[in-house]
Amino acid sequence: MVVLDRAGFIAALDISVTQARGAGDHLGLLLIDLSNLRLINHRHGYGIGDLLLAEAGRQLLATSKLPDTVFRIGGHTFAFILPQLNTPAFIALAMNRVQRLLDGALYIDEEILPVQLRIGLAVNLHGKHSSLVTLARAEASLAQVKQGNALEIDAMIGEDDDAREDTAFEQHFSEALYDNAFDLHFQPKVDLRTGRVCSAEALLRWHLPGHGAVSPERVVQLAEASGQTYELTRWVVNRALRAMREWRDTVALPVAVNIPAGLVNSPDLANMLSGALSIWGVEPSMLTLEVTEGAVIEDKEAGFNNLLHLRELGMGLSIDDFGTGYSSLSYFEHIPATEIKIDQSFVRRILGDSRDRALVGIIVDIAHLFDFAVVAEGVEDNQTLEYLRDLGCDIVQGYLYSRPLPEGELLAWLRQCDGRPGIAAN
Repeated sequence: MVVLDRAGFIAALDISVTQARGAGDHLGLLLIDLSNLRLINHRHGYGIGDLLLAEAGRQLLATSKLPDTVFRIGGHTFAFILPQLNTPAFIALAMNRVQRLLDGALYIDEEILPVQLRIGLAVNLHGKHSSLVTLARAEASLAQVKQGNALEIDAMIGEDDDAREDTAFEQHFSEALYDNAFDLHFQPKVDLRTGRVCSAEALLRWHLPGHGAVSPERVVQLAEASGQTYELTRWVVNRALRAMREWRDTVALPVAVNIPAGLVNSPDLANMLSGALSIWGVEPSMLTLEVTEGAVIEDKEAGFNNLLHLRELGMGLSIDDFGTGYSSLSYFEHIPATEIKIDQSFVRRILGDSRDRALVGIIVDIAHLFDFAVVAEGVEDNQTLEYLRDLGCDIVQGYLYSRPLPEGELLAWLRQCDGRPGIAAN
């Protein structure tokens, strides 16, 4: 069976790209995903799933016949490096061949769910692009396919201005992560019951020379496309905890960090967080993890178990963007959260839409029934604040009190208001 070896794959891809660049060859990369393997495991048992993974690996190795070209890089994802492509279009033939081969080899019988194969691809012409950029393009291609979009292979083989710009951004992102060129700003959260700042949310910032500010959403996309979500999250967590350690003689302020959806089910997440807390000497109760509602709903069983473990370690858990997913009352009953964060789209419409106002009130009441605190983000005016107070909201954050601030400005702001921020007259 092809063992899980992402590090070995990256090393092999680096070598293949270097060789392609030196010889002027083209390089192809296929990402083959057994997308419904988790459902097969749940329905038929892990023995069947392991059998399918082993057979997929055997078939790909037999097809390649070359060393260091087939790797398992995720729970149900394989990478297939195609070196020395004389014609870039050959990657389409390779993809079709792999699809037909695995469709046949992975069929067991009519009682077993058929495997749903999803294949993404990338072409690196003359080895011009780095291994990370090549991987990023293949992952973006796979994401397209998973969303039901058709692959535009001809566009992948050619190069246009948008592709060149994407490549440049991907390279800049990898360099920024390596060079520690990001920054964190912190937005205060105010407890409506006491009027005091009770915590802050850490928000990623990146200023790219020659371009300006890059949106956090774009940074997350680049991390996902390049397979560096874990590394970026680790940087954010450690940077936030380092700041908290530096502040503790001045202020003991709990901080929330955002955890990307793709890491919620990761078995490595708990070890990374525990290690960072130990390094910086911060109590777990001082750290809250914000995860989106959709990230938990995507795989309730695995997501709930992982979050439950993090709660047992003492960290807080906040369900971000609440109200935008498809949760039910059973979701409230079982989720191991400490707070619910109402999506700012509801907060911004609360003055003009009675249905949104009623919906927020229902969320607050149910959340309190299950002992969750309720946070409203995006609060920008006094009237919205008073509506939220009347509805029973516990905590608010937004420009009414403060924009996200660099560390030094946050500490100065806290000293100036003595933890009780005033609000502007509207």
